[in-house]
Amino acid sequence: MAKNKLLKYERVKHLPNVTFSVFGKPGSPFSYPWYEEPYKGMKKILELGCGKGEYSLAFAAADPFNFYVGIDYKSHRMCVGAEKAIANDLENVHFLCVRIERIKEFFMKHSIHEIWLTFPDPHPKNRSIKSRLSASPFLDIYEYLLVPKGIIHLKTDSDLLYNYTRKSVKQWGGNIIAKSDNIHGADSSRLGANYIVSTFEKTALSHGSKIKYMAFTLN
Repeated sequence: MAKNKLLKYERVKHLPNVTFSVFGKPGSPFSYPWYEEPYKGMKKILELGCGKGEYSLAFAAADPFNFYVGIDYKSHRMCVGAEKAIANDLENVHFLCVRIERIKEFFMKHSIHEIWLTFPDPHPKNRSIKSRLSASPFLDIYEYLLVPKGIIHLKTDSDLLYNYTRKSVKQWGGNIIAKSDNIHGADSSRLGANYIVSTFEKTALSHGSKIKYMAFTLN
């Protein structure tokens, strides 16, 4: 397993659809692939903590007129998604290796149309609450990036994170526009892109977990 991970670390360095951050040396947001000429008219959608990029890949395949960026700091995971994108000729998806705290360095203000938080770490211990991707400092970042009425989507199997997000958004001053405590229930009707079932989600479902979804705006 360790050897396979090391091989992925090496392969991903040479993939044309992966951008690596350099700490302390951010470029101009205009210089990144998602703002290049062929993609200027496309809506930009981010998947944060994308792992293998299963959502980014599925969205890009289904809608070639939008541009998707999968973001994670573990490059061996995104190697899988990036290689699949190349194998399937998906030119409207790219991967960015960076910690989410730094994403403002890579995107222009009010240029992102949607953000997906797909099964983020719920950080259950009180000392790590600030690391939850729906904590106030992250909401500040999303508000900066999103176009007016841009949407943040959360999918999670964690009751703790789902309930925390609901409270956090309301305290911040945002607006919850859709929610479900079971997107695979009879009344959810494609909420949360429930036709996309990631590897993590399959495992959660096999353990009897309910998949929760929330959509909210910040501006």
